[in-house]
Amino acid sequence: MAEVLVGAGSLVVLAAAAAAAGWWLPAGIALAGSLAWLAAGLPYAGGRLAAGTRAAARIGLLPLFGSAFAAYVIPGAPSWSAGVVVAVLVLAQALGLRPSESTARWITGTLLAAGLALIVLCLAIPPVEQAQPGRQPGVGGVLLAAVVVVPLLKTDKTDKTDRRWWPAAPVAALLALSAAALYQLGPFRLGLSATSLRDLLTAADAPALGTMLAVVAALATVSASLGSLASAQEEAGRWPVLGGGLLAAVLATVLDPFQALRIAAVLTLVELFAAGVLGRSTARGTVVVLSSGILLIMLGTVWP
Repeated sequence: MAEVLVGAGSLVVLAAAAAAAGWWLPAGIALAGSLAWLAAGLPYAGGRLAAGTRAAARIGLLPLFGSAFAAYVIPGAPSWSAGVVVAVLVLAQALGLRPSESTARWITGTLLAAGLALIVLCLAIPPVEQAQPGRQPGVGGVLLAAVVVVPLLKTDKTDKTDRRWWPAAPVAALLALSAAALYQLGPFRLGLSATSLRDLLTAADAPALGTMLAVVAALATVSASLGSLASAQEEAGRWPVLGGGLLAAVLATVLDPFQALRIAAVLTLVELFAAGVLGRSTARGTVVVLSSGILLIMLGTVWP
């Protein structure tokens, strides 16, 4: 599932992370990957509190995916269109719609191919003239970049007793895509807009590929939303997820993509904090608790 989350979330996350960290964006991605690795090694925490935080973190991604869908697939549409998209997906999932394993693999392969094509396109043409901001981000920017990337590196193992894995493929994909985007646009232009990946096609003088990007964005956001809802339902049950999903639809109506990303980041960090506290682990759990706590404080006090 992590690869699909990266495909859907990178539509917005790379811009937000570039605005925070500048040229240090890859360092933020690596830091987020390290935190995801630490959290993935924690013992599985049972109980309603742990299950509730996991379900909330997955439902919290829906406003992000809905707003990304609206921004890339139906640009210029009214703000409520993102909420409609989320509501339709919530109801569809409640009725049992979920991609099969073979369909999920096909979607993952399509997203990887699209990402590779975008990277090749960025590297094949000379970069655009890059504006230089007056203030260069510092270490705090790297931490904020990690905050917005962490929600894309979800642990979603079928066997909940063995979570010892590292999301190497999603981290590598994000690093490659971010490096290509920084090369082509630079951090200032990359961080200007939530739809900055569309700017990559404009910079490459390939507006005809805009339709392809819209199709890929729709495929990624829809599949990631359904997968997140299914994971949340496994944790909390159908009716709580249905109610939470409809609340997410309301939030998608009133939030822009960057604001929706903030909500997703807060809920993910709360999930990691709870996992560290409840996971009955000593050194690793302590590091996760301290790291997620610091990032939560930064998110609330520093992020503009």
